[in-house]
Amino acid sequence: MQANTSDWPVAALQVTAKARLKRGIKTAGLKFLSRSGLAGLVGRYYGGRGVILMFHEFTRAPEEKLGQGTRIEDFEAVLRRLKASGRDIVDLSEAVRRLSDPDARPFAVLTFDDGYRSNIDLALPVMEKYQAPATIYVPTQVITRSLNAWWLGLRELVLQSDGFEFAPLDTRFECADYTGKLATFQHLLSWVWDDFARAEQLEGVFRDNRIALHDLVERDFIDEEGMIEADGNPLIEIGAHTTTHRALRLLSDDEVRQDIGDNKHFLEERLGRKVPHFAFPYGRPSLTGRREADIVRDLGFRTAVTTDPGCLFSAHGDDLFLLPRQDAEYPDDGLSHAICGVNGFYRAMATRGGAPIANVALEQ
Repeated sequence: MQANTSDWPVAALQVTAKARLKRGIKTAGLKFLSRSGLAGLVGRYYGGRGVILMFHEFTRAPEEKLGQGTRIEDFEAVLRRLKASGRDIVDLSEAVRRLSDPDARPFAVLTFDDGYRSNIDLALPVMEKYQAPATIYVPTQVITRSLNAWWLGLRELVLQSDGFEFAPLDTRFECADYTGKLATFQHLLSWVWDDFARAEQLEGVFRDNRIALHDLVERDFIDEEGMIEADGNPLIEIGAHTTTHRALRLLSDDEVRQDIGDNKHFLEERLGRKVPHFAFPYGRPSLTGRREADIVRDLGFRTAVTTDPGCLFSAHGDDLFLLPRQDAEYPDDGLSHAICGVNGFYRAMATRGGAPIANVALEQ
C-alpha cells in the first residue's frame, strides 16, 4: 500500500549560524597552525617517520559537489609544500621499506579511494609536474558499473531537486537554496554513516526520483580500460578496495573473505600482476576490530590502510594491516588542513595529553 506522503512532516534544514561560526573558527585555527610553525612543533612529537594522505575525487568547484572532493589547486599546493619541506613523496612499498630504515628521509604517500575519473583528469597532471606517485584503490563494482554508490545518489538527488520525499524517514525535505542543500546532504550522509545497513534502503528513493546510479558511476568513475591504462603509468598503482564497497562489519567472516578476495583476483587478472595494497571502505567505522585485518593478511596483501588519523612510526612496520591514514580533504582550506595532518595534529588532538588547543573549536 502506498504511503500517504501528504501526512509526512516537512524538513527545511539550514546550516546554522553556530555551525558556520564553528567552521570558521576551525578554518582560521588550521591556517594559523600551519602558517605560524606551530603545526611543525606538534610534528616533532606526532609527525612520525611519514604519513599516508587520503583523497577521493578532485574538483575545480567544491560547491558543485556540495563540499565534497579536493580543490585541485589545494592538491597542488600540498604537493608543493611537501616537496619544499624536504619530504619525499613515495609509493606504499617504499614507505614500508623506510619504516624499517632509521636513516631514511621523511616521506608522504598519496592514496585515492574508489577510482574517480578526476584522479586521472585533474590529479595526474599535477602528480606528473611534481613526480609524485599515488595508489588508487578500486572496487570491482566500479569497473562492472554495478556499485551501490549511494553517496553519489544522495548528492545528485539533493542537487537536482528543490524538494523530495524520503521514505526511509517518512519525511519530505525542502532544499531550494545552496545552504539548504548542503545541510540536507550532510544530514542524509550522517544518517547512513550512523548505520551502514541503511544504504540498502535507498534503492526506492533513487527509483522514485529517477536517480540512476549506473549512470552516475559511468560518469564519475574510471572504466576498465582507463584503470589498466592508469596502472601502466609509472606514477600510479591500482590497489584493492573490496568487490562491493560495503561496510565490512555487516558481513560474516566468509562474506568478508569473499568480498576482499574476489576483488584481489579481479584486479590481478586484469592488470596482469599481483595487487599487494588494500584500503578498507569507510575505514575504521566499518570494521569489527582485527577480524578484517587478519583476513586481509591471510589473503596475501602486504598493507591495508584505515581512516584513523595520524602518522607512521617505526612500530607500524610490525603491523601493516591497520595503518593510519590522514584525511587530506577540506574544501575551505585544503592546504592548512593537510599540513596539520602531515604533522600529526589530529592524532595529537585525539590523544590524551595532546596539544592543549581547544578541541571544540577545531574538531572536524
